[in-house]
Amino acid sequence: VPDATLIFIMPPSVEELERRLRGRGDTPEEQIVLRMERAAWEMEQRNWYDHVVVNDDAQRCANEILNIISNLE
Repeated sequence: VPDATLIFIMPPSVEELERRLRGRGDTPEEQIVLRMERAAWEMEQRNWYDHVVVNDDAQRCANEILNIISNLE
C-alpha cells in the first residue's frame, strides 16, 4: 500500500530479544536461532519504515504508537 504509514516495533537490544524468547520457555532452540536470524535481518530493514518504536516499556511503546496513529488523521 503506497500511502501506508509503516511502524517498526524494535526490541531494546538483540540480547533482550533473545532473553525474552528464551524466557517464555515454550520455544525450541532451533526456532530461537531462526527467529534471531530473522530479527537481525528485520532490524537492518528499519530504515524503510516511517517510524521506529523501541519496545523497552510496553505502556510507553503503546502510547507512542497511539500517538503516531492519532497524528495521521
